[in-house]
Amino acid sequence: MKTRNDRVERLKKQARRLMLAGDVTRYMNKLRELYETRSASGGLTIA
Repeated sequence: MKTRNDRVERLKKQARRLMLAGDVTRYMNKLRELYETRSASGGLTIA
């Protein structure tokens, strides 16, 4: 079973790859998904 931290790390890695590839639309969607995951856990910081 994947923990929430594993999911956050996976999303950060995917977002970084999309940013470097220049895919802005998918990058922004991934950041939203990352924010929603973090806010659901009670942590609002994005690092």
